[in-house]
Amino acid sequence: DGQPVWLRLLQNEDMDVMAFRAQTYKGERVLTWWEGLHTGYGQGQYVIFDSSYREIARFGAQNAYQGDHHEFLITPHDTALITIYAKVAMDLSGVGGPVDGEVLDGIVQEIDIESGEALFEWHSLDQVGLDESLYEPPPDLEAPFDYFHINSIDVYDEDHLLISARRTCAVYKVDRKTGEVVWRLGGEQSDFDMGYG
Repeated sequence: DGQPVWLRLLQNEDMDVMAFRAQTYKGERVLTWWEGLHTGYGQGQYVIFDSSYREIARFGAQNAYQGDHHEFLITPHDTALITIYAKVAMDLSGVGGPVDGEVLDGIVQEIDIESGEALFEWHSLDQVGLDESLYEPPPDLEAPFDYFHINSIDVYDEDHLLISARRTCAVYKVDRKTGEVVWRLGGEQSDFDMGYG
């Protein structure tokens, strides 16, 4: 009848909740979300509540990174795939930016939910060049160049992930062991011929 069943207010009005959805964890249906500060890219934690609305897990990104809100996917192995945006100092003169610029590295981490340990980490800057971006560095030196803009992650199969990037207009099949890009669909260097439109 449209009446709320459950409501959880955040203690801090400056914080946001994003990526809210029902998922499966350890064979049970759970509610999951990201909560934190949304400053163009997120800085927060990932939360799991059981079917009785009790918190059963809360964790963040590992290796001194801040977890972003774009993706929080629980895998069939009860691990979590999350996105991270990390500033990296870089010479951007080759793509029309400043020599002393900054770029955002799109990072994927796979986290063991129980231990909080990072099991896998992938960096866009290691595999996808700045020249693949369909965008140019910002004219002001205040903002880092968001050349990749990681949007989502999915499990392709046991050995591969699919990673979607808005600013390269491409989907990448990535080897979970080596981190190498197996193929690109779309974008400037697509491995597939695309039909008209």
